[in-house]
Amino acid sequence: MRKLTVICIINLLFLAGAFKAAFALEHTQKDGLFKMDVPEQLYWREFPQEIIITYPDGQTVAMDIQLIPSVSLSEEDAKKKLKDSNEAMIKQGIQAHHGALIDNKEIKVDGVYATQLDFKTSPPDPIDVTYIAFFNKGYAFSITYGTNDEKMRLLLDDAVATIKFK
Repeated sequence: MRKLTVICIINLLFLAGAFKAAFALEHTQKDGLFKMDVPEQLYWREFPQEIIITYPDGQTVAMDIQLIPSVSLSEEDAKKKLKDSNEAMIKQGIQAHHGALIDNKEIKVDGVYATQLDFKTSPPDPIDVTYIAFFNKGYAFSITYGTNDEKMRLLLDDAVATIKFK
């Protein structure tokens, strides 16, 4: 019984983020646009207008972050542009390839309005994918990640939740 109590406390501390520093490394985008914590077993590779976070093999993409220079938009204009873009993604990217939309919602990324599409790719090897899009500081951002591993999905969700803009 005592061992179970200790395990429950450790799990609660992990869920509360008490062990975050032991499992994640903070990375800052080269131009200082944002920083985020990335699980330490993954690799951060930065290119002009793109950050690729790979699995330990260094080749398989865990997360792709694109940041393309854009005109600054009001929140209302950003919402409209994101809505139109997501509709196109659903029709041409998900439905046209026999995928299934799971969720289409509005979220905040460090206080910035964003949209999130969750979908499953088509068989024979369906993958659960998350696509987040937003505008911030003169850039259009998209964050895409997908996996069939629920633990990895939670780690990637947690990584996105640590994004902080400068």
